[in-house]
Amino acid sequence: MIKAEDLLKSPPKTKLREVTLEKLCLAAEQIFMKKNYYNTSIYDIVTEADVSIGTFYNYFPDKISMYKYVVLKHGQDIRKFIAKGLSKTGITDRKKMEREGIKLYLDYCLKNPRVINIIWQSHFVAPELFIAYYDNFGKQYEKQLASAVAVGEVYPADLEVVSYMLMGMSNFLAIKYVEFGDHNNLTDERLYEIVDQVMEILQRGMFV
Repeated sequence: MIKAEDLLKSPPKTKLREVTLEKLCLAAEQIFMKKNYYNTSIYDIVTEADVSIGTFYNYFPDKISMYKYVVLKHGQDIRKFIAKGLSKTGITDRKKMEREGIKLYLDYCLKNPRVINIIWQSHFVAPELFIAYYDNFGKQYEKQLASAVAVGEVYPADLEVVSYMLMGMSNFLAIKYVEFGDHNNLTDERLYEIVDQVMEILQRGMFV
């Protein structure tokens, strides 16, 4: 799968160019969220970002390249955010890592409340990107779960099924409590309450 940086005409080499790229991407997210990809023009994006059309073309050859960049960049940033957060905890137990990982994913979505909408638009804008996005996440999840199975922390199972089950659960928790919810009530305490209910079900099973 290509990296987000592969879609840039050239990587930003100065802090100013990095800031301008971030400004463009933030503006694009806001407009994609408001009007959706198909109803958004490059003019809409540069107007929102308060930059020139020429500035846009310094970074991207077209709108679809920018959209794909935004989606892939979020995918990379989510993985980095979770990995960094987990490394700070020093946790090595898979069950505890799963708990913290779900919480960190919700934290990322809370900091970037448009992320799910933008990613899911790719199902219609660039279906191959949507498939590759989750397939890439799933394969990495499978590797982590396989290591946990090997040391007896997770029951043997079809790890592709398990990885998609866990990803789906996290996605829809974020949709419910971040995209549909009241951000003011999503304190750390409330997020852990949600996550701990999930962990309890995973631990004891769902059916009586």
